[in-house]
Amino acid sequence: MIQKIIKSRYFSVFLITFVNGLSMTMLFPVLPFIVKSYAQPEYVLGILLATFSLFQFIASPIMWALSDMHGRKPVLMITQLGTFLSWLVLAAAYFMPELNIWIFTLPIFIIFVSRVFDGITGWNMSVAQAILADMSKPEERSKVFGLNGAVFGMSLIIGPALGWLSLASSWGYLATAILWAIISFITLILMYFLLQESLEVSKRKQKMKISFKQMNILTQFQKWKHINTVRYTLIMKAFIFFSFVGYTSISTLYLIDNFGFSELQTWLYLTFTGSFLIFHQALSIRFFIQKFRDRKTLLLWMLFMGWSFFLMGLAQNIIIFTVIYFFAILWISLCLATLGSLISRSVDEQNQWEIMWMSSSFESFISILAPLVFTSLYTGLDVAPYLYISLIPIAGYIVSKIFFRNIEFSLAKSELTV
Repeated sequence: MIQKIIKSRYFSVFLITFVNGLSMTMLFPVLPFIVKSYAQPEYVLGILLATFSLFQFIASPIMWALSDMHGRKPVLMITQLGTFLSWLVLAAAYFMPELNIWIFTLPIFIIFVSRVFDGITGWNMSVAQAILADMSKPEERSKVFGLNGAVFGMSLIIGPALGWLSLASSWGYLATAILWAIISFITLILMYFLLQESLEVSKRKQKMKISFKQMNILTQFQKWKHINTVRYTLIMKAFIFFSFVGYTSISTLYLIDNFGFSELQTWLYLTFTGSFLIFHQALSIRFFIQKFRDRKTLLLWMLFMGWSFFLMGLAQNIIIFTVIYFFAILWISLCLATLGSLISRSVDEQNQWEIMWMSSSFESFISILAPLVFTSLYTGLDVAPYLYISLIPIAGYIVSKIFFRNIEFSLAKSELTV
Protein backbone atom coordinates (compact mmCIF):
# COMPACT_ATOMS: atom_id res chain seq x y z
CA MET A 1 0.00 0.00 0.00
CA ILE A 2 2.73 2.50 1.02
CA GLN A 3 4.83 1.72 -2.10
CA LYS A 4 1.76 2.24 -4.28
CA ILE A 5 1.14 5.66 -2.70
CA ILE A 6 4.77 6.80 -3.06
CA LYS A 7 5.03 5.72 -6.71
CA SER A 8 1.69 7.27 -7.63
CA ARG A 9 1.58 10.36 -9.84
CA TYR A 10 -0.76 11.78 -7.21
CA PHE A 11 1.96 11.61 -4.55
CA SER A 12 2.19 15.40 -4.03
CA VAL A 13 -1.55 15.54 -3.32
CA PHE A 14 -1.35 12.53 -1.01
CA LEU A 15 1.46 14.32 0.85
CA ILE A 16 -0.78 17.37 1.35
CA THR A 17 -3.59 15.15 2.65
CA PHE A 18 -1.22 13.41 5.05
CA VAL A 19 0.37 16.57 6.47
CA ASN A 20 -2.94 18.36 6.87
CA GLY A 21 -4.46 15.27 8.45
CA LEU A 22 -1.59 15.34 10.96
CA SER A 23 -2.13 19.05 11.55
CA MET A 24 -5.84 18.57 12.18
CA THR A 25 -5.65 15.51 14.43
CA MET A 26 -2.64 16.25 16.58
CA LEU A 27 -4.52 18.92 18.55
CA PHE A 28 -7.29 16.54 19.67
CA PRO A 29 -5.26 15.00 22.53
CA VAL A 30 -3.31 18.20 23.23
CA LEU A 31 -6.22 20.61 23.75
CA PRO A 32 -7.65 18.85 26.85
CA PHE A 33 -4.31 19.22 28.65
CA ILE A 34 -4.07 22.88 27.59
CA VAL A 35 -7.58 23.58 28.88
CA LYS A 36 -6.85 21.85 32.19
CA SER A 37 -3.47 23.60 32.57
CA TYR A 38 -5.30 26.96 32.54
CA ALA A 39 -8.01 25.64 34.94
CA GLN A 40 -10.78 26.14 32.39
CA PRO A 41 -14.06 24.14 32.51
CA GLU A 42 -14.46 21.23 30.06
CA TYR A 43 -17.01 23.04 27.90
CA VAL A 44 -14.20 25.39 26.81
CA LEU A 45 -12.66 22.35 25.11
CA GLY A 46 -15.93 21.90 23.20
CA ILE A 47 -15.82 25.53 22.07
CA LEU A 48 -12.24 25.14 20.80
CA LEU A 49 -13.04 21.90 18.97
CA ALA A 50 -16.20 23.33 17.41
CA THR A 51 -14.58 26.62 16.37
CA PHE A 52 -12.38 25.06 13.69
CA SER A 53 -15.32 23.13 12.16
CA LEU A 54 -17.61 26.18 12.29
CA PHE A 55 -15.27 28.51 10.41
CA GLN A 56 -14.25 25.77 8.00
CA PHE A 57 -17.95 25.23 7.29
CA ILE A 58 -18.48 28.97 6.68
CA ALA A 59 -15.40 29.36 4.46
CA SER A 60 -15.94 26.24 2.35
CA PRO A 61 -18.13 27.73 -0.43
CA ILE A 62 -15.74 30.70 -0.73
CA MET A 63 -12.70 28.42 -1.10
CA TRP A 64 -14.47 26.27 -3.68
CA ALA A 65 -15.49 29.35 -5.69
CA LEU A 66 -11.96 30.77 -5.55
CA SER A 67 -10.42 27.50 -6.70
CA ASP A 68 -12.87 27.29 -9.63
CA MET A 69 -11.97 30.83 -10.66
CA HIS A 70 -8.21 31.10 -9.99
CA GLY A 71 -7.09 27.46 -10.03
CA ARG A 72 -6.47 24.86 -7.35
CA LYS A 73 -2.81 25.50 -6.58
CA PRO A 74 -3.01 29.22 -5.61
CA VAL A 75 -5.92 28.56 -3.25
CA LEU A 76 -4.17 25.55 -1.77
CA MET A 77 -1.03 27.63 -1.20
CA ILE A 78 -3.08 30.31 0.58
CA THR A 79 -4.82 27.78 2.82
CA GLN A 80 -1.51 26.13 3.69
CA LEU A 81 -0.05 29.54 4.54
CA GLY A 82 -3.04 30.08 6.82
CA THR A 83 -2.33 26.79 8.58
CA PHE A 84 1.30 27.84 9.08
CA LEU A 85 0.30 31.23 10.53
CA SER A 86 -2.29 29.64 12.84
CA TRP A 87 0.48 27.61 14.50
CA LEU A 88 2.48 30.79 15.05
CA VAL A 89 -0.57 32.32 16.76
CA LEU A 90 -0.84 29.19 18.93
CA ALA A 91 2.84 29.56 19.87
CA ALA A 92 2.21 33.20 20.84
CA ALA A 93 -0.48 32.07 23.31
CA TYR A 94 2.19 30.30 25.36
CA PHE A 95 3.78 33.64 26.28
CA MET A 96 0.56 35.45 27.22
CA PRO A 97 -0.19 36.34 30.86
CA GLU A 98 -3.18 34.55 32.41
CA LEU A 99 -5.55 37.53 32.40
CA ASN A 100 -9.31 36.97 32.30
CA ILE A 101 -11.12 37.91 29.08
CA TRP A 102 -14.85 37.18 29.24
CA ILE A 103 -15.13 33.40 29.91
CA PHE A 104 -11.52 32.72 28.83
CA THR A 105 -8.06 33.45 30.11
CA LEU A 106 -5.95 35.44 27.62
CA PRO A 107 -3.93 32.39 26.41
CA ILE A 108 -7.14 30.42 25.75
CA PHE A 109 -8.56 33.43 23.87
CA ILE A 110 -5.43 33.52 21.65
CA ILE A 111 -5.78 29.77 21.04
CA PHE A 112 -9.41 30.41 20.10
CA VAL A 113 -8.21 33.01 17.56
CA SER A 114 -5.75 30.49 16.11
CA ARG A 115 -8.59 27.96 15.65
CA VAL A 116 -10.70 30.61 13.90
CA PHE A 117 -7.84 31.48 11.57
CA ASP A 118 -7.03 27.84 10.82
CA GLY A 119 -10.70 27.07 10.22
CA ILE A 120 -11.13 29.91 7.69
CA THR A 121 -8.16 28.66 5.67
CA GLY A 122 -8.69 25.02 6.60
CA TRP A 123 -10.50 23.82 3.50
CA ASN A 124 -7.22 22.68 1.90
CA MET A 125 -8.07 18.98 2.11
CA SER A 126 -11.20 19.47 0.03
CA VAL A 127 -9.26 21.49 -2.55
CA ALA A 128 -6.76 18.61 -2.63
CA GLN A 129 -9.66 16.26 -3.36
CA ALA A 130 -10.73 18.56 -6.20
CA ILE A 131 -7.21 18.23 -7.65
CA LEU A 132 -7.50 14.44 -7.52
CA ALA A 133 -10.85 14.67 -9.33
CA ASP A 134 -9.31 16.95 -11.99
CA MET A 135 -6.32 14.67 -12.55
CA SER A 136 -8.06 11.30 -12.59
CA LYS A 137 -10.36 9.63 -15.08
CA PRO A 138 -13.87 8.71 -13.90
CA GLU A 139 -13.03 5.00 -13.81
CA GLU A 140 -9.92 5.71 -11.68
CA ARG A 141 -11.54 7.91 -9.07
CA SER A 142 -12.76 5.16 -6.77
CA LYS A 143 -9.25 3.76 -6.49
CA VAL A 144 -7.57 7.18 -6.20
CA PHE A 145 -9.94 8.40 -3.50
CA GLY A 146 -9.50 5.07 -1.71
CA LEU A 147 -5.73 5.64 -1.57
CA ASN A 148 -6.29 9.21 -0.41
CA GLY A 149 -8.57 7.90 2.33
CA ALA A 150 -5.88 5.41 3.39
CA VAL A 151 -3.35 8.26 3.61
CA PHE A 152 -5.74 10.28 5.77
CA GLY A 153 -6.32 7.19 7.93
CA MET A 154 -2.58 6.93 8.60
CA SER A 155 -2.52 10.59 9.65
CA LEU A 156 -5.32 9.89 12.17
CA ILE A 157 -2.96 7.52 13.96
CA ILE A 158 0.38 9.32 13.61
CA GLY A 159 -0.94 12.86 14.22
CA PRO A 160 -2.19 12.36 17.79
CA ALA A 161 0.95 10.38 18.68
CA LEU A 162 3.18 13.28 17.56
CA GLY A 163 0.95 15.72 19.41
CA TRP A 164 1.28 13.84 22.71
CA LEU A 165 5.03 13.38 22.20
CA SER A 166 5.63 17.09 21.65
CA LEU A 167 3.36 18.02 24.56
CA ALA A 168 5.42 15.81 26.88
CA SER A 169 8.53 17.97 26.30
CA SER A 170 9.64 20.59 28.81
CA TRP A 171 8.20 23.31 26.53
CA GLY A 172 4.67 21.91 26.66
CA TYR A 173 2.34 22.95 23.85
CA LEU A 174 4.88 25.54 22.65
CA ALA A 175 6.87 22.56 21.30
CA THR A 176 3.71 21.32 19.55
CA ALA A 177 3.14 24.71 17.91
CA ILE A 178 6.75 25.11 16.79
CA LEU A 179 6.96 21.56 15.45
CA TRP A 180 3.86 21.97 13.33
CA ALA A 181 4.77 25.47 12.19
CA ILE A 182 8.00 23.99 10.81
CA ILE A 183 6.19 21.05 9.17
CA SER A 184 3.55 23.37 7.68
CA PHE A 185 6.23 25.66 6.27
CA ILE A 186 8.16 22.74 4.71
CA THR A 187 4.90 21.48 3.19
CA LEU A 188 4.26 24.95 1.74
CA ILE A 189 7.69 24.90 0.05
CA LEU A 190 7.16 21.37 -1.29
CA MET A 191 3.75 22.34 -2.64
CA TYR A 192 5.28 25.27 -4.51
CA PHE A 193 7.82 23.07 -6.30
CA LEU A 194 6.03 19.71 -6.63
CA LEU A 195 2.34 20.47 -7.04
CA GLN A 196 1.05 20.95 -10.58
CA GLU A 197 -2.02 23.04 -11.37
CA SER A 198 -4.81 20.63 -12.31
CA LEU A 199 -7.56 22.99 -13.51
CA GLU A 200 -6.98 24.18 -17.05
CA VAL A 201 -7.46 27.89 -17.75
CA SER A 202 -10.17 27.08 -20.31
CA LYS A 203 -12.20 25.29 -17.63
CA ARG A 204 -12.02 28.04 -15.02
CA LYS A 205 -15.05 30.15 -14.21
CA GLN A 206 -14.96 33.82 -15.14
CA LYS A 207 -17.10 34.98 -12.23
CA MET A 208 -16.97 34.04 -8.60
CA LYS A 209 -20.19 32.24 -7.74
CA ILE A 210 -20.63 31.47 -4.05
CA SER A 211 -23.43 29.13 -3.06
CA PHE A 212 -24.21 29.66 0.60
CA LYS A 213 -27.36 27.58 0.07
CA GLN A 214 -25.08 24.54 0.38
CA MET A 215 -24.45 25.56 3.97
CA ASN A 216 -28.15 25.22 4.81
CA ILE A 217 -28.50 21.59 5.82
CA LEU A 218 -32.31 21.83 5.88
CA THR A 219 -32.40 23.17 2.31
CA GLN A 220 -30.19 20.33 1.09
CA PHE A 221 -32.25 17.75 2.96
CA GLN A 222 -35.47 19.23 1.54
CA LYS A 223 -34.24 18.69 -2.01
CA TRP A 224 -33.61 14.98 -1.47
CA LYS A 225 -36.21 14.08 1.14
CA HIS A 226 -38.52 12.32 -1.35
CA ILE A 227 -35.83 9.68 -2.02
CA ASN A 228 -36.17 7.12 0.75
CA THR A 229 -32.61 5.82 0.49
CA VAL A 230 -31.07 9.31 0.78
CA ARG A 231 -33.33 10.25 3.67
CA TYR A 232 -32.47 7.00 5.43
CA THR A 233 -28.68 7.25 5.03
CA LEU A 234 -28.58 10.87 6.23
CA ILE A 235 -30.70 10.13 9.29
CA MET A 236 -28.53 7.12 10.15
CA LYS A 237 -25.43 9.24 9.58
CA ALA A 238 -26.74 11.76 12.10
CA PHE A 239 -27.00 9.06 14.79
CA ILE A 240 -23.66 7.37 13.96
CA PHE A 241 -21.51 10.45 13.38
CA PHE A 242 -22.97 12.39 16.31
CA SER A 243 -22.02 9.59 18.71
CA PHE A 244 -18.62 9.13 17.00
CA VAL A 245 -17.67 12.83 17.25
CA GLY A 246 -19.02 12.94 20.80
CA TYR A 247 -16.83 10.02 21.80
CA THR A 248 -13.70 11.58 20.24
CA SER A 249 -14.45 14.93 21.95
CA ILE A 250 -14.35 13.55 25.48
CA SER A 251 -12.11 10.45 25.17
CA THR A 252 -8.91 12.15 26.38
CA LEU A 253 -10.74 13.92 29.22
CA TYR A 254 -12.17 10.58 30.32
CA LEU A 255 -8.74 8.92 30.44
CA ILE A 256 -7.36 11.82 32.49
CA ASP A 257 -10.26 12.05 34.94
CA ASN A 258 -11.34 8.41 35.27
CA PHE A 259 -7.96 6.65 35.16
CA GLY A 260 -5.65 9.50 36.25
CA PHE A 261 -3.54 9.42 33.08
CA SER A 262 -0.61 11.83 32.70
CA GLU A 263 0.48 13.31 29.35
CA LEU A 264 2.97 10.47 28.81
CA GLN A 265 0.51 7.75 29.81
CA THR A 266 -2.14 9.23 27.52
CA TRP A 267 0.35 9.32 24.63
CA LEU A 268 1.39 5.69 25.20
CA TYR A 269 -2.18 4.48 25.61
CA LEU A 270 -3.70 6.24 22.62
CA THR A 271 -0.72 5.34 20.42
CA PHE A 272 -1.26 1.71 21.42
CA THR A 273 -5.01 1.83 20.83
CA GLY A 274 -4.36 3.62 17.52
CA SER A 275 -2.97 0.29 16.34
CA PHE A 276 -6.51 -1.09 16.71
CA LEU A 277 -7.57 1.13 13.81
CA ILE A 278 -4.66 -0.13 11.67
CA PHE A 279 -5.56 -3.74 12.46
CA HIS A 280 -9.24 -3.27 11.66
CA GLN A 281 -8.57 -1.27 8.47
CA ALA A 282 -6.08 -3.88 7.21
CA LEU A 283 -7.94 -7.05 8.16
CA SER A 284 -11.29 -6.86 9.94
CA ILE A 285 -13.13 -4.32 7.79
CA ARG A 286 -12.02 -5.88 4.52
CA PHE A 287 -13.34 -9.26 5.68
CA PHE A 288 -16.67 -8.00 7.01
CA ILE A 289 -17.47 -5.47 4.28
CA GLN A 290 -16.95 -8.01 1.49
CA LYS A 291 -19.51 -10.27 3.10
CA PHE A 292 -21.82 -7.85 4.91
CA ARG A 293 -22.55 -4.35 3.59
CA ASP A 294 -26.31 -4.01 3.44
CA ARG A 295 -28.78 -2.10 5.59
CA LYS A 296 -29.44 -4.97 7.98
CA THR A 297 -25.77 -5.34 8.84
CA LEU A 298 -25.49 -1.57 9.36
CA LEU A 299 -28.16 -1.89 12.05
CA LEU A 300 -26.24 -4.76 13.63
CA TRP A 301 -23.03 -2.71 13.76
CA MET A 302 -24.97 0.23 15.28
CA LEU A 303 -26.40 -2.02 17.98
CA PHE A 304 -22.95 -3.44 18.79
CA MET A 305 -21.48 0.09 18.75
CA GLY A 306 -24.05 1.27 21.30
CA TRP A 307 -23.53 -1.69 23.62
CA SER A 308 -19.74 -1.29 23.42
CA PHE A 309 -20.00 2.35 24.54
CA PHE A 310 -22.34 1.27 27.36
CA LEU A 311 -19.89 -1.37 28.61
CA MET A 312 -16.99 1.10 28.37
CA GLY A 313 -18.96 3.43 30.66
CA LEU A 314 -19.30 0.64 33.24
CA ALA A 315 -15.66 -0.52 33.08
CA GLN A 316 -13.57 0.63 36.04
CA ASN A 317 -10.53 -1.42 35.10
CA ILE A 318 -8.28 -0.10 32.29
CA ILE A 319 -7.66 -3.62 30.92
CA ILE A 320 -11.38 -4.39 30.61
CA PHE A 321 -11.95 -0.90 29.19
CA THR A 322 -9.26 -1.50 26.54
CA VAL A 323 -10.63 -4.90 25.49
CA ILE A 324 -14.10 -3.40 25.00
CA TYR A 325 -12.52 -0.40 23.22
CA PHE A 326 -10.89 -2.78 20.71
CA PHE A 327 -14.32 -4.01 19.62
CA ALA A 328 -15.87 -0.52 19.81
CA ILE A 329 -13.35 0.67 17.20
CA LEU A 330 -14.34 -2.29 14.99
CA TRP A 331 -18.06 -1.48 15.16
CA ILE A 332 -17.45 2.24 14.58
CA SER A 333 -15.27 1.48 11.54
CA LEU A 334 -17.83 -0.94 10.14
CA CYS A 335 -20.67 1.56 10.67
CA LEU A 336 -18.82 4.32 8.80
CA ALA A 337 -17.63 2.02 5.99
CA THR A 338 -21.06 0.42 5.47
CA LEU A 339 -22.79 3.80 5.64
CA GLY A 340 -20.38 5.18 3.01
CA SER A 341 -21.27 2.31 0.71
CA LEU A 342 -25.01 2.86 1.24
CA ILE A 343 -24.71 6.61 0.62
CA SER A 344 -22.98 5.92 -2.69
CA ARG A 345 -25.66 3.37 -3.63
CA SER A 346 -28.52 5.69 -2.67
CA VAL A 347 -28.29 7.72 -5.92
CA ASP A 348 -27.26 7.13 -9.53
CA GLU A 349 -23.86 8.00 -11.07
CA GLN A 350 -24.72 11.54 -12.17
CA ASN A 351 -25.73 12.58 -8.65
CA GLN A 352 -22.75 11.03 -6.83
CA TRP A 353 -20.81 14.26 -6.40
CA GLU A 354 -23.76 16.23 -5.05
CA ILE A 355 -24.74 13.56 -2.53
CA MET A 356 -21.13 13.22 -1.34
CA TRP A 357 -20.88 17.01 -0.96
CA MET A 358 -24.10 17.08 1.03
CA SER A 359 -22.85 14.21 3.19
CA SER A 360 -19.61 16.12 3.88
CA SER A 361 -21.59 19.25 4.79
CA PHE A 362 -23.64 17.13 7.16
CA GLU A 363 -20.44 15.86 8.80
CA SER A 364 -19.14 19.42 9.20
CA PHE A 365 -22.38 20.55 10.84
CA ILE A 366 -22.27 17.63 13.29
CA SER A 367 -18.59 18.37 14.01
CA ILE A 368 -19.67 21.84 15.15
CA LEU A 369 -22.56 20.71 17.32
CA ALA A 370 -21.35 17.46 18.93
CA PRO A 371 -18.25 18.79 20.79
CA LEU A 372 -20.35 21.59 22.33
CA VAL A 373 -23.07 19.19 23.44
CA PHE A 374 -20.88 16.44 24.85
CA THR A 375 -18.30 18.58 26.64
CA SER A 376 -21.19 20.51 28.26
CA LEU A 377 -22.80 17.22 29.35
CA TYR A 378 -19.42 16.03 30.58
CA THR A 379 -19.15 19.18 32.72
CA GLY A 380 -22.72 19.20 33.99
CA LEU A 381 -23.62 15.52 34.52
CA ASP A 382 -22.09 13.21 37.10
CA VAL A 383 -22.59 10.22 34.80
CA ALA A 384 -20.00 8.25 32.83
CA PRO A 385 -20.19 9.93 29.38
CA TYR A 386 -20.06 6.66 27.45
CA LEU A 387 -23.36 5.67 29.04
CA TYR A 388 -25.32 8.48 27.38
CA ILE A 389 -23.27 8.28 24.17
CA SER A 390 -24.32 4.62 23.94
CA LEU A 391 -27.98 5.64 23.69
CA ILE A 392 -27.48 7.45 20.36
CA PRO A 393 -26.67 4.53 18.00
CA ILE A 394 -29.21 2.38 19.85
CA ALA A 395 -31.81 5.12 19.25
CA GLY A 396 -30.83 5.07 15.56
CA TYR A 397 -31.40 1.32 15.49
CA ILE A 398 -34.89 1.79 16.97
CA VAL A 399 -35.77 4.60 14.51
CA SER A 400 -34.68 2.42 11.60
CA LYS A 401 -36.77 -0.51 12.81
CA ILE A 402 -39.90 1.61 13.30
CA PHE A 403 -39.82 4.02 10.33
CA PHE A 404 -37.65 2.33 7.66
CA ARG A 405 -38.56 -1.33 7.82
CA ASN A 406 -39.23 -1.83 4.10
CA ILE A 407 -36.57 0.35 2.49
CA GLU A 408 -34.63 -1.26 -0.40
CA PHE A 409 -31.46 0.23 -1.87
CA SER A 410 -32.00 -1.60 -5.13
CA LEU A 411 -34.87 0.83 -5.75
CA ALA A 412 -32.73 3.95 -5.35
CA LYS A 413 -32.17 4.68 -9.04
CA SER A 414 -35.79 4.23 -10.05
CA GLU A 415 -36.90 6.70 -7.37
CA LEU A 416 -34.70 9.53 -8.65
CA THR A 417 -36.59 12.56 -9.94
CA VAL A 418 -34.15 15.27 -8.86
